[in-house]
Amino acid sequence: MKFMPMRRVATLVPAAVAAFLTGSLISAPAAQADEGHGCAGAYVKYTSKGDYLYVKDQKKDGRTVFVNLTGPGGAREYHVTRGAGKSYTWNLDRPERKTNKIIVSLVKGDPYRGDSDWKHCTTFEFRT
Repeated sequence: MKFMPMRRVATLVPAAVAAFLTGSLISAPAAQADEGHGCAGAYVKYTSKGDYLYVKDQKKDGRTVFVNLTGPGGAREYHVTRGAGKSYTWNLDRPERKTNKIIVSLVKGDPYRGDSDWKHCTTFEFRT
């Protein structure tokens, strides 16, 4: 049996372990994504298991929580009209394994009129 120098063993073992771990991470199935973000007055959560969007108005301030969702499945708008504690859950049915973007705003007044007062809350991306 041939003797292998210790220096060579010290470099081969970590390289083999790194290659094994990289290969097992690449072949592992993707975990379910849950993304939740909020600000003073609103909370929005996306859950990939079932493909749900949950929106809650957390503050009695006369503002509507307005969510703009864009991605490969098209653009959609969701809102929960003025009322602390009001919430709603939508089943989205978005294309699988795609990145989507959500912009959450608080709107005082009619969100479709030019004189409404918009306040940006948060922006985040999620993967279906």
